[in-house]
Amino acid sequence: MKLALVAIHIEPSPRALPLGPAMLASVLRGAFGASIETRVVDAFVAEPAAACAARILAGDPDLVGFSMYVWNRGQTLAIAALLKAARPGIILFAGGAEATADAAGVLADPAMDFVLPGEGEELIVEAMRRLLQGDPPGTLAGWARPRPVKDLTDLPSPYLDGTLRPGDYGGALWELSRGCPFTCDFCFEARGTAGTRRIPLARVEAELELFAAQGIREVFVLDPTFNYHKVQAKQVLRLIADRAPGTHFFFEVRSEFLDREMAGLFAAIHCTLQIGLQSAHDDVLRNISRSFDPEDFEAKILLLHQAGVPYGFDLIYGLPGDTLEGFRESVDFAMGLVPNHLDVFRLSVLPGTRLAETAAGLQLRHEAHHPYRVLGSPTFSATDLEQAGRIARGCDALYNQGRAVPWFGMLLEPLDLRPAEVFEAFGTWLETHPEGTPIETRRGFFRSLFEARGDRLLGELAVDVIACFGHADEAMEASGGDRSSASGPIAFRHDPRVLMTEIEAGATGLEELAFSVPASPCAVEFSVVEGELVLRVV
Repeated sequence: MKLALVAIHIEPSPRALPLGPAMLASVLRGAFGASIETRVVDAFVAEPAAACAARILAGDPDLVGFSMYVWNRGQTLAIAALLKAARPGIILFAGGAEATADAAGVLADPAMDFVLPGEGEELIVEAMRRLLQGDPPGTLAGWARPRPVKDLTDLPSPYLDGTLRPGDYGGALWELSRGCPFTCDFCFEARGTAGTRRIPLARVEAELELFAAQGIREVFVLDPTFNYHKVQAKQVLRLIADRAPGTHFFFEVRSEFLDREMAGLFAAIHCTLQIGLQSAHDDVLRNISRSFDPEDFEAKILLLHQAGVPYGFDLIYGLPGDTLEGFRESVDFAMGLVPNHLDVFRLSVLPGTRLAETAAGLQLRHEAHHPYRVLGSPTFSATDLEQAGRIARGCDALYNQGRAVPWFGMLLEPLDLRPAEVFEAFGTWLETHPEGTPIETRRGFFRSLFEARGDRLLGELAVDVIACFGHADEAMEASGGDRSSASGPIAFRHDPRVLMTEIEAGATGLEELAFSVPASPCAVEFSVVEGELVLRVV
């Protein structure tokens, strides 16, 4: 029997690695040997469904299983329809978060034969055994129920058994535990399970050594709260420092479990932390079974800041009980802690979550189909959601993509504007000024802000600061460590070499720079030589 397990990724990246299907393939190889020939297939949401279907059919499968999530449900069902049309006898099934949360909705599609909800390792072994015994596929639809794997000790590692080679992808997804100790209403992670179960440390150590041996650049840790068990988290961080010091790790953590020792352990490795703030208002968060202590949050983030650990925050707009102004305040609170990035999302009322069960009582209107976005509430109108979306777009384009950490606060101080105001204005600016390169768009926006205040000279200094950091980032990114020059000379009113020197010496204010860096029009070429940035006046 031939089985294809399909992973449909958002886009090509080191994160686009089919860990879930590979884990199932490993289990099936151990259970059935050569009786089931399993193949893992990668696909992408932007690919034509026909091309994906053709690639799947090229292996002549008898069965096809899909990992279904919110972002790929439509693509999955489109491919499934093509597979059934081309080969009516083929057996199709789905697993993953979306199929688990809305099993009935997925089974309503005529192409789908059954769903394997929840954790799939034990379920897929039993499902394949039944099919090999001759059970009709339709009987599996009524049999399969979520069944968490209680003991993770005996689960094979698709990395260690060769099913999945992270070196082929440039990155790895790394599972250290399953389950979540929290019950946030908007999240599906903890539904149907209680507590957490951990991968044995011996396997963790062996996988780390494999990542290092294959030269993996990035590892994305899948645990929703990596640092919940503080002792184990610190143990893993010490292992990383010892076994994979050259690899960059991405963690999701909760601020309340941070301490000074843990901050130091994070600082000793290459890593980035993502912290789910969601809102800076405790009364809003209590509506979704969370709580918030701003003083404790600030104190814990200060530990990371002092240790030099890169961190970012998540915010959600449209939460029950929140308002547009309340969301703006959350943005300002988050930005006051100087994150490396701020990811802002519109609330989605996902099937299977407690929020989906309570949405009617909260008067949350939301889309009935993926991506299930909230459409309005008594405190957050559709118009307010649209405006919040502008803030989110402005934040991403200006702060995240613009890598604005070194200069954002410097420019805001003389403008006397809140971060949320600037992001909102930039989101609007993008709607009417789509032309130009990203750097020039940001320069034009800030030039307009300073000119509106009648301070053109300070504005010219501001846009030179943006250009200086922007072109430096572009040159470093394009170089790959080799010599690489910018596309051509860049015009400046202030010598960027002097700007860089003053900022590196500790200058933090734009007005301070205005006194120490006189106007000196020049054209500068940005180069990278042996990994070092070189600025040359031409």
